[in-house]
Amino acid sequence: MPVASGETAPQTALLALDFTRFIVEHFSADLGVVDRAATALRLARDAGVPVFHVVPQPMRDDIHPAAAPLEDEPVLGKTSIGAFGTTPLHALLQERGIGQIIVAGVATSGTVLSTSRWAFDIGYEIVVCADACDDPDPAVHAALTDDMVFPDSWIGLWRIATVLAATEIDALNLPS
Repeated sequence: MPVASGETAPQTALLALDFTRFIVEHFSADLGVVDRAATALRLARDAGVPVFHVVPQPMRDDIHPAAAPLEDEPVLGKTSIGAFGTTPLHALLQERGIGQIIVAGVATSGTVLSTSRWAFDIGYEIVVCADACDDPDPAVHAALTDDMVFPDSWIGLWRIATVLAATEIDALNLPS
């Protein structure tokens, strides 16, 4: 949930997950996801939010140009589905005092779900940019991001995260 006026927002980072050319082209139902991720990246960067890119280790040099890291943004190579299990991501976030993560990635049922659940379990506040995430199966993506699809489901990301559009990042009361 967005922070109420007068409260201090936790330090925030954006996680760009699996935005490689191969993954976007083969595991997205909507190739426009990378353009919406680019919007999320721009808004986060404009707000001074650090960005971390996490991709499969063998694909570290295949990041999609629309989601390319800036020179000072870490690119972490992973060997598991989620971003935390086989990378130093948690330690890097802790070093920077990050308490909230914004998640964008492909695929929703893979890296986005795994990373979000792990982050929730270790105490992060989570924001999922639903339109900057995609899945090979649009129905699965909808089931995970839209609380109206299966409102009684316990797997929906809305149970553990604020789910919003990439263009709504600036409504999060981020530090500038």
